Amino acid sequence: MRDPQVRDVGVTESVASPAADSPIRSGRPESRLLLAAERYGLVVLLAAAIIGFSLIPESASTFASHANLNNILGGEVTLCVVAIAFTLPLMVGQLDLSVASAAGLASVAATAAMSFYHAPLVVAIMVALVVGFLVGTINGYLIAIIGLDSIIVTLAGMTLIAGVVEWYTKGLSINTGISSTLTNFGSLQWLTIPRVTYLLIIVVALSWYLIEKTPFGRYLRMIGSNRSAARLVGLPVQRLMFLVFALTGLLAGVAGVLLTARSGGANPLDGPGLLLPGLAAVYLGATTVQPGRFNIIGTILGVFFVAVAVSGLTLCGVPPFVEQLFDGGALLLAVGLSRGLGRARGGGGSIGT
Repeated sequence: MRDPQVRDVGVTESVASPAADSPIRSGRPESRLLLAAERYGLVVLLAAAIIGFSLIPESASTFASHANLNNILGGEVTLCVVAIAFTLPLMVGQLDLSVASAAGLASVAATAAMSFYHAPLVVAIMVALVVGFLVGTINGYLIAIIGLDSIIVTLAGMTLIAGVVEWYTKGLSINTGISSTLTNFGSLQWLTIPRVTYLLIIVVALSWYLIEKTPFGRYLRMIGSNRSAARLVGLPVQRLMFLVFALTGLLAGVAGVLLTARSGGANPLDGPGLLLPGLAAVYLGATTVQPGRFNIIGTILGVFFVAVAVSGLTLCGVPPFVEQLFDGGALLLAVGLSRGLGRARGGGGSIGT
C-alpha cells in the first residue's frame, strides 16, 4: 500500500536501478564517454565559457580582468549559500520556495537591528540567524511533523514574508547605521580575493562533509530515494526532515547577513530575486559531478556557470534582461538533461520529473 505521507512533489531523485543493458553501464567506450560527459560536462562548459569570453573581442579586454573576475566571485557568494540551502530539502524530496525570501527577511532584520536599534554587529548577526532558523523550523514543523505539502507551505511562507518585509520597510531600502566592519567584509579583499569568498569556502566544505561523509547525509539520500523504505529500516524520517528545514533556515540567515555585507544595507527586493537563479543552479548542478543526484559541488558549479555566462553576454552588449532569460532557460535545460541522462542510465527517472 502506498504510504500516505509520500507526496510526489516533482523533486525526488531517481532511484531506479540501471538495466543490465543500459548503454551507460555496458562498459563500451561510448558508455564511458557518456558517463564522463555527465560527470564533467558542466566543468568543461564553464571552462569553455571563461576562455571564450576572454578571447571574444567584444568582451576580451574586460571579462578576463582581475576586477571583473573578482566581481563575479564575490557577487555570487550569497547566491551560492542560498543554492546550498535549496539543495538540502531537495535531497529528501521536498522543495523549499521560501529560502530566498527568508534570506531577504534575515537581511532586513539584521540591518534594522543596526540602523534603528543601534545593535552591535554580533547581535545583528545573531538576529539574522535566529530569523532564518525560525522560518526553517516553522516550515519543518508544518511539513515534516504535520505532513503538509512542502510546495504549498513554502509558497505561502514566501508570500507572507514578502508582505511582512513590505509592511516593515514600506518598500524602501535601509542603508544607514550599518557596521563598517560588516560592509568592509563584504566589499574588501584578502590576498586579492574577496573576503566573503573565504566564508563561502567554509560553508561549502562543511556542507559537503555533512552530506557526503556523515551518516546524516546518507540518511538524507535514503529518504530522498525511498521514504517508505527509510521508515521500514528504522530511520526517524520526520525528525531528519525537520532538521533539514531547520538547517535550511539557518543557511538562509547566513545568506541574509551576506546580502547586507555585500550591498551595505537591506533592499526588500534582493532576497526574492535569488529564487530563480538559485533553483537553476541547483538543477544544473544535479546533472554533473554526481549525475542524477543533488550535490553541493555541482550546485556551486551551476551558480558560477550561469554567472560567467551572464557576465560575458552582458559585456558583449546583450541587453540586461538576458539574465532572466538565461536563468529560466538554464532551469529548463537542466531538467531536460536530467530526464535524457536518466533514460540513458536505463532507469527512466530523473530529477524534477
